Amino acid sequence: MRAALLPLALLACAAPVPVVRSGASSSTLAPSPDRRTLWITSPDDDRLVEVDATSLAVVRTLPSAVEAGAVVRLGDTLLVASARSPAVVIHSLIDNQPSRVVPIPCRAVDAMVRWDDASVLLACGGDDRVLRLTAGGELRGVVRVPGRPTALARVDGDVVAGCSRDGTLQRFTWPESLSGGVATTVAPTTRRLADRPGHAASQISAVVPDGAGDVLAVYQDVDRDSDRARPPADGAYGAATDGDARIEPRLAGLCGSRYARFDGGARVLSGPSALAWDAAHRRVWIAHRYTDNVAVFSCDHGPRHLGTFRVGRGPRGIVLSDDGGTAWVDVGFDHAVARLSFDDAVPERVREAAAVVRRPVVPTRLSAEAMRGRSIFHDAVDTHLTPSGVVTCATCHPDGGDDGLVWFLHTGAIAPKLRRTPPAWTARAALAPLHWDGAFADAGSLTRATITGLMGGDGLLVDEGAVSAWLSSLPVPAARPRTPEEEPQAAAGERVFARAGCGDCHRGEYLSDGQRHAVLAPSGDPAAQLEQADTPTLRGVGARAPYLHDGRAATLDEVIGAHNAGDRHGRTGALSDDDRRALISYLEGL
Repeated sequence: MRAALLPLALLACAAPVPVVRSGASSSTLAPSPDRRTLWITSPDDDRLVEVDATSLAVVRTLPSAVEAGAVVRLGDTLLVASARSPAVVIHSLIDNQPSRVVPIPCRAVDAMVRWDDASVLLACGGDDRVLRLTAGGELRGVVRVPGRPTALARVDGDVVAGCSRDGTLQRFTWPESLSGGVATTVAPTTRRLADRPGHAASQISAVVPDGAGDVLAVYQDVDRDSDRARPPADGAYGAATDGDARIEPRLAGLCGSRYARFDGGARVLSGPSALAWDAAHRRVWIAHRYTDNVAVFSCDHGPRHLGTFRVGRGPRGIVLSDDGGTAWVDVGFDHAVARLSFDDAVPERVREAAAVVRRPVVPTRLSAEAMRGRSIFHDAVDTHLTPSGVVTCATCHPDGGDDGLVWFLHTGAIAPKLRRTPPAWTARAALAPLHWDGAFADAGSLTRATITGLMGGDGLLVDEGAVSAWLSSLPVPAARPRTPEEEPQAAAGERVFARAGCGDCHRGEYLSDGQRHAVLAPSGDPAAQLEQADTPTLRGVGARAPYLHDGRAATLDEVIGAHNAGDRHGRTGALSDDDRRALISYLEGL
């Protein structure tokens, strides 16, 4: 059963709740200056919504001008990052000045945190960058952070970035001398989260300071290639044995450990999307986007489960009260806000939220069918999709993109193969046939095969048309705006692209001819053999390392070398070092 949505009238007698904590982590919620209301981003209708912290009633709305993701308050200013485009919107809360849209040199923002009283840090996972932006819209520096940074925290004056492609936490000191948009390289200390062979740490969705000089982080631990001798019957990812699964959420830090258990009880938890830390009580609250719930754990002798709350579809942000006893949750797919009371928590039990209130939305950017498809894509609760609550389509394709991983796949329905996850947004008619080998004619057949062949579901009663509608509605990743310093080399790279014949196959709106070609040398891994590969789109290619169907190329420079090794024309082999650097600069911005 999904969480019931309570009518507003039932909240009239609700007891006063504590004020909202100022917060130090990236979230889709931010307190107002008096901390008695909350601002929430509403990407489906391009709005900022202010709600009363007690009644959850809507106080006012503002246009956000972008598909809003994270929000941070700096004094009387709200900064809203776009989750799909290269922009930040700056709102003043104390006057009638119009909002300003500030362009930034990255495709989109994965996380945003307060750096000081006058600036924020932005994680640009698609560009391997972290930016610093002032409340006035001035770009104060760009730092290269390889590995796809998707979460950020400030700890004792240092930056800690959670990087979802390489599964690391990277810590570095921000170079205070930086200004402008020229990217600078730093030397971070790096901590790898997945420590078992064949496993990877994926979707590092939240990093928060623990108050003791370190961080807590939440992520998905995935078994991508640990046991090639596993029988095909045991190859699906949706099943669990004695509560253990091949994909599970994990905590890193003070109480870092496994914390979910897929046994049908209160710890069926998948897709961690947000994290809040109550240092005074040593309690951590974790929102889970795929199982529609929030779980609370004690870090004393833990993690020890204290309770789970049902909140509704697609929770994506969480903040706490000053006393740590109340949590507010942005229930994104339901366009709702939930309020949770720790006093209602019961160990090893699932409880309802104290209050869940929907807000009205103006006509949305997505159709009703596409929003239904998005919900299915992220659903680990429906047993027709997956039997144990372990996996969803979004597990490998977060937000309709890709996890950046290379998987060894072998199930009863899939012969052994090694494949790099393609972006889900490419599952549209203009790029059919789909997958590296062009095996699927359309998104519906691909969805059906994924559910039954990989996720362990039976596929009954699944609206594949709705999933296809959502996939078709996903925007193509935005190109990264180039700084004046980058423009000359990128322009030279575009000329190299034409001269080297890259456009013979990478052409049209999506820079793909939709055909299969034999352009690669054979792989030394039998599972990676593919005689002809479907031409991948180059839109957003700078964000998709590692490259090629088997992930054999770690960089775009290696892609150029691999094509030369397998292409009998060998035209890229004649490129000078300057030509290759220019070509890479051009490709990185597509």
